[in-house]
Amino acid sequence: MSFHRGKTILLRSSVLTAAFFVLSSNIAQAEVKIIDVRTGLHPDKTRIVLELSEVAFYQISYFNSSAPGDFKEVTIDLRETPGKEDVASLVKKAEVIGLLEKISVEDHEGGVRLRIFLRKAATVDRSFMLKPEQGVQYRLVFDLKAVTAAEWARQVILTAPQKMMPQPEPQPEPVTIISPAPAVAPIVPAQSEEIPPPEPPQEKQAPETYDDMMTGESNFTLSGYIEVEGRGFTQSSFSPEPKDWTVSFALEPLLEYVSDSGDSQVMFRPFGRFDVNDKGRSHFDIRELNWTGTADQWQVTVGIDTVFWGVTEASHLVDIINQNDNLEDIDQEDKLGQPMITVAYDSAFGVFSAYVMTYFREMRFPGTNGRLRLPLLVDYTQTQYEAASGKWRPDFAVRWTHVIGNVDVGLYHFKGTSREPELILGTDVDNNAILIPRYNLIDQTGLDIQGTFDDILIKFEAIRRSGNLSGQNSEIRQDYWAMTGGIEYSFYGIGGGASDIGLLAEYLYDDRGQQATTPFEDDLFMGMRWAANDIDSTQLLVGAIFDLDTSAKFINIEGSRRIGDAWKITLDVRLFMGVPVMDPIYPLSRDDFFQIRLARYF
Repeated sequence: MSFHRGKTILLRSSVLTAAFFVLSSNIAQAEVKIIDVRTGLHPDKTRIVLELSEVAFYQISYFNSSAPGDFKEVTIDLRETPGKEDVASLVKKAEVIGLLEKISVEDHEGGVRLRIFLRKAATVDRSFMLKPEQGVQYRLVFDLKAVTAAEWARQVILTAPQKMMPQPEPQPEPVTIISPAPAVAPIVPAQSEEIPPPEPPQEKQAPETYDDMMTGESNFTLSGYIEVEGRGFTQSSFSPEPKDWTVSFALEPLLEYVSDSGDSQVMFRPFGRFDVNDKGRSHFDIRELNWTGTADQWQVTVGIDTVFWGVTEASHLVDIINQNDNLEDIDQEDKLGQPMITVAYDSAFGVFSAYVMTYFREMRFPGTNGRLRLPLLVDYTQTQYEAASGKWRPDFAVRWTHVIGNVDVGLYHFKGTSREPELILGTDVDNNAILIPRYNLIDQTGLDIQGTFDDILIKFEAIRRSGNLSGQNSEIRQDYWAMTGGIEYSFYGIGGGASDIGLLAEYLYDDRGQQATTPFEDDLFMGMRWAANDIDSTQLLVGAIFDLDTSAKFINIEGSRRIGDAWKITLDVRLFMGVPVMDPIYPLSRDDFFQIRLARYF
């Protein structure tokens, strides 16, 4: 389960270390022959598959490679696998795609070492062994996913060669079982600390047989979190009903099933929140409930899913598939689950994906007693749609992504109902003034680019949208474009310690100017990201958006720290300063708040 999405993603447990497969602590390992080496590119990962004659012992490590070209390197050490020349010939036939720059083979302590050179920082998100079936032998699978430079540095520290104290007599080398990381951020010692030698494995850690590892409960994974949140507001609301504080409780479990073959997966991730003061914020949603099947270069997902696009920090212009969960927060990081069908095809020219969305999710707003609310209540019973079939009109999108050298590129086109409602002034049955949401049809083309050059990330997002200007006159159409772009520069090992600091700067532009429905039409974002890289994964993000046309400023602070192995505390602060009356966010200008979240992960 992850802590964050975008800025706040709880990193899914993985792979900072890989697992050793053990048949029995007192049975010698048979010689393993590597039959084939294959690679594949999927929409969210690069896969390496080793076909083996037997179950293999293996270990994963991360290095800043000494090879020419300043590569980052993942090594996979396979024991009892002689035959370097044969393996090298198999590696040469494997396609070098996605995150892979090249693969080489060398002898290593009676086995072979695969040296995987990366185009950008990445770690093994998941590794697993598949049973023989239909004439295919054992398959050892490694899924590589891109990570930040700070996360890469933590992996290098964690898997660094361990310093052992001299022993008076030679000791036999024990077999070490490295369990998968828990569903929380990993525990990483500071660089100044000496990594202790591994403890001898406990009997209960080792399954008795290979079948015990591949059947039964091992196909299912249950994780998630339960959370209590407190919010405090520094000013009174424009409306008399809301209080200056609230407390809420949230629960988000995640149940995953992966078939024995590894080519079929089912996910179920519901979410619920109860707010003691604002019943409008109390809500339930199914974030994910889907089946994913993979065959060769094809991948199909059917059901409720959550898809995120974008690379910039201040605004996510290109993100359009899922509706924002506006009740959770105003940072556009939380998404409602979207019923859809996704088909993706991997090729040497990139990943081509098609999306069909079958049901529209409306945006919801805080209720009468809620803060961060609009000046008038929204009447959902009068919701209007430009499409005659309303929320049942299908939406369509196609997207192409590719890695070209050090640059990740994404290009898409969306055709369907806008996720952003136009709010029209109206009256309810009692003749009270209310807002009526109207959802118009749009066409939107988007581009996102991220270039990774040593310590510098270059980020860019742009969209071109056409659609109705007003619900009252459907013949008037408006075309506009908007962009966000900037850089992130990182300093590693500040002051000779383990801390990293990243400096961020982005510019936001909308060519509608003062007619824009977003506050970010001519703005500058400046920020700093700090990662302590300590045992509790302490991190802090501080940023501010400055409106270059007015004196308005939005200040955002996000900090988090683990407490033990299962708890995490998060502090968020959002401040609105100098907002003029005509600004789209003026109704929120007295809703400065801080919130503290304490979550228990399982």
